Amino acid sequence: MKLFRPAHLRFEFRDSLDARLARLLSGAGAGSEGSWFATAAHLDEEVEIQADDLRLVERVPEQGIEAAQLASDAGAIARLLEQGVLLSDDARHAGHAARDAAVRAAGWWGPAALAQRLARWDGVDVAAIEEREGRRGIARLLADNGLPPSESFACRPEAPPICLPAPARTALDELLAARTTCRNFDPAASVPLAQLSLLLHRVFGAQGSQALAPGAVMLKKNSPSGGGLHPIEAFALVQRVDGLAAGLYHYQCIEHVLEPLRSMAQAEAASAARELVAGQAWFADAPVLVLMAARFQRNFWKYPNHAKAWKVVQLDAGHLSQNFYLSATESGYGAFVTGAINDRCAERLFELDGIGIGAIAVCGLGKRAAEQVNVEFDPLGKAVR
Repeated sequence: MKLFRPAHLRFEFRDSLDARLARLLSGAGAGSEGSWFATAAHLDEEVEIQADDLRLVERVPEQGIEAAQLASDAGAIARLLEQGVLLSDDARHAGHAARDAAVRAAGWWGPAALAQRLARWDGVDVAAIEEREGRRGIARLLADNGLPPSESFACRPEAPPICLPAPARTALDELLAARTTCRNFDPAASVPLAQLSLLLHRVFGAQGSQALAPGAVMLKKNSPSGGGLHPIEAFALVQRVDGLAAGLYHYQCIEHVLEPLRSMAQAEAASAARELVAGQAWFADAPVLVLMAARFQRNFWKYPNHAKAWKVVQLDAGHLSQNFYLSATESGYGAFVTGAINDRCAERLFELDGIGIGAIAVCGLGKRAAEQVNVEFDPLGKAVR
């Protein structure tokens, strides 16, 4: 059996306050008490390891080593293989090895791979946390953190400013002013299929394409994308769309069609929506939720192991979400976008591997409720109800 190191492996030592306090009280001095943790881009969670494990991992070269050469550490090797901190060519550890191979094949930059993998939520319920711990409203934020940084920023406050001409307002300004986040959806209202079609085509649909070489096709969409690659895919969780069954769909951006993935009963769709948006009930009532998931390999094809590639994917999602808001607003619907999602729920629902293609954020739209139960930020008073 041959041993290997994972593609991206990180170790962190954390102090244990309880252990340090016990040392001090016993008269042993301050010392350094705590635990080592390992994280890797192919693992779902961090794992606690022993200090001696660091020296063992250090002895495994990049090209691998026969386990027999480290026979004196057989127990530690078996534990690290089970945890996924070490890899092997043995079939018993094929799962870890396959996920690590997928990370390598996708062309991830190490720190970005760790951030994407380890920032995934699962089972988080924001509303339940607020009920248990209290809502972090403005009074609590001020008490905990003091005043925020100033809302305005001047680089050279001593220099006289240059006055600009008054901007001429157009219809676009009115649309932008009406764009607000909706936190109160009508739980009984539906969206016409034609309206969903329009929004999907405007926001996620390919408006044109160009083959730069055989098999290398770049798309033109209504938003910018790093390298012109457009790696973001739209997956829909439909609850109430006229003429469309509740369930899961994938939007094919060139053909402008919905690919049915799984039908759902209404109650199942509602439960999935709430879990997907991490218990944010004020978003879960939206008739349609759209998961933006990135095909990282498309982006990393041009920018393999690049320090900026993952950042650009996040920018792509931001551009798309603004177009989503504007299109929904123009049609008289409320909209939202949130990054506070249960990523691993999204992976289960839409069968994503989280490495080659993973969740970024969720948008949604629908008719606003007549009554505003949850507070919305609308200082211009432009939201249409």
